[in-house]
Amino acid sequence: MVTTTLTTRIPRSWVIPTQDAGSGRAANEATLTVLTVLMFFEIFFQRIALPVGASQVQIILPITYVCLAIMVYRGGLSRNNGRMTGYLVAMAGCSLSALACFLRQKDDTSFTSLLLLLATYVPFVYGLRPADARALLPRMLDRFLIMITVLAGLALFQFAIQLVGVPYTDVVGNIVPSNLLMHGFNTSYPVQYGSSLYKSNAFVCLEASFCSQFLGFGIVVCVLRGGHWWRLPMFILAILSTVSGTGLLLLACAGVLLAVHKGARFAFSALLGVGLIVLIISLTPASSIFAARATETSSSTSSGSLRFVQPYQRTWEALGKDPLTVAFGTGPGFADRDASAFFSRTGLPLNYALIPKLVLEYGVVGTVVFASFIVAMFVRGSQSFVLSGSILIFYTVLSGGLLAPVVTGLGLLLVAWFTVSPEDAVRTRADGLGPAPPSSPPSTQRRAHAGS
Repeated sequence: MVTTTLTTRIPRSWVIPTQDAGSGRAANEATLTVLTVLMFFEIFFQRIALPVGASQVQIILPITYVCLAIMVYRGGLSRNNGRMTGYLVAMAGCSLSALACFLRQKDDTSFTSLLLLLATYVPFVYGLRPADARALLPRMLDRFLIMITVLAGLALFQFAIQLVGVPYTDVVGNIVPSNLLMHGFNTSYPVQYGSSLYKSNAFVCLEASFCSQFLGFGIVVCVLRGGHWWRLPMFILAILSTVSGTGLLLLACAGVLLAVHKGARFAFSALLGVGLIVLIISLTPASSIFAARATETSSSTSSGSLRFVQPYQRTWEALGKDPLTVAFGTGPGFADRDASAFFSRTGLPLNYALIPKLVLEYGVVGTVVFASFIVAMFVRGSQSFVLSGSILIFYTVLSGGLLAPVVTGLGLLLVAWFTVSPEDAVRTRADGLGPAPPSSPPSTQRRAHAGS
């Protein structure tokens, strides 16, 4: 084991191995079933929403609450005092910032946005017991891989039928009533201006970028599970069909983390693999499209600029030089209204990632306490350094994830509910609920990775 500055115990092996079932196998199976159902909705129902007044709530949020209640009732999940303390501190800091904005009578400060923040992160208070977390994570990742394989097949099919002359159509949009679909996302988007060929979102994803990122996680999980290599070419082709760079950025970050964990030989092999993919793409008509995408942040109308440049610029400008605004922000919901106003004025979707949205709405005070809470939830006690780092990149940089249940839900299902802090393990052993975790990988595992 190695111990980080957050006292996180991370297995030295980079692979997440299959482990024996934890205590109470029947309870484990029931918990795994509920988690699988929740994962299914997380991936394939992300475009479905419930109208709430003039707003919308992704259906995954109430479904998460239903699944949470079932697992708590059956004993699969339990409230954790450390998680509860972190949640209360984070929400108190954000509420203090919101109160300061209310008292300063900031324009359009939204109490509803604050309530949604409080509600979205309640599930983070809970977690699996250590023995169950270690037993269920590998099995959950295997089921995630099956679902991502289906998603990849849908993405390739959607793109392939366009190549053979079938005009693009939003199948889900034609079936589901408009008031039950999430609004404000670039679900249907051509590969380049004026093209009749559309980026693949596998029919069910909010955007092609979300499809790309979920497929990127499929590759990461495939590597971490150490098998099913036949899926990799399929996932890579599916990512290319989305013509979105965010999935590739996620893979680049995960590759760096894997290189740190696996060493120089893996880094060299990964570079060779990437070089081969780039060479193959350069020989196809798609090379000009990807070359344009690589430099698009220089254009103010490009998705790269709208995601990675302009939100940060606008946040800096909005804060100005007012110390109170820097400390407490401009109020909950301001980033969403700014993005809506920007869209009404320009027709372009401005995408505030977590960090600029936090700073803009809750200032330094709210950002520090909330970011500390999230990092602790995704990193402290993680069973995989690579998986936690990838989730953090996805959550904080690549997606507008502060109030997006599809983003927070993936973090719960892949990492947060499965983290086991040292205190959790010690408390479980003291209560006699489980054996002490092994201090090193099993001998067969050590032999398997000695030459890697």
